Amino acid sequence: MASRFRRRIVTVLLIGYAIFVMIITLTHRAPGSGYVTLLVYRVIEKLQERGITFITYLGVEFFGNILMFVPLGIFAALLISRKAWWTLLFMGTAFSGFIEFFQATFLPERYPEVRDLISNTTGFLIGAFFAVMLRLLVSHRDRLVEQDRRAAALAR
Repeated sequence: MASRFRRRIVTVLLIGYAIFVMIITLTHRAPGSGYVTLLVYRVIEKLQERGITFITYLGVEFFGNILMFVPLGIFAALLISRKAWWTLLFMGTAFSGFIEFFQATFLPERYPEVRDLISNTTGFLIGAFFAVMLRLLVSHRDRLVEQDRRAAALAR
């Protein structure tokens, strides 16, 4: 059972990171116009000059979207009760769907894509899976520690 303090910290992290993601995805800045994008293009160009042709901008963008959503999945999974784990299957898709819908409706210079929905949801689910597995390991460890404590108390 998570302490109230830890839940508050994770809630603040989740809200803060969700705002960060929304700033990145819901601004009017046209994709491909920033310094980071130009740097990525240069790195990909240098890699392709050296024969590494399987790395493309679309692949880097897809992988970047996955990575961007992993923390959201982790934070959400740390806040959800064990009984409601299944809601994680929909949360990432709903958040990503909101972003893509907002881009399509209010940001004509942005390009909402199904690829983004897939990569964002994948990242969220990877993060959620990691957090759920971590919670299960910690819970198992806690049960073993409690068994050892009880066994030691009986041995006295």
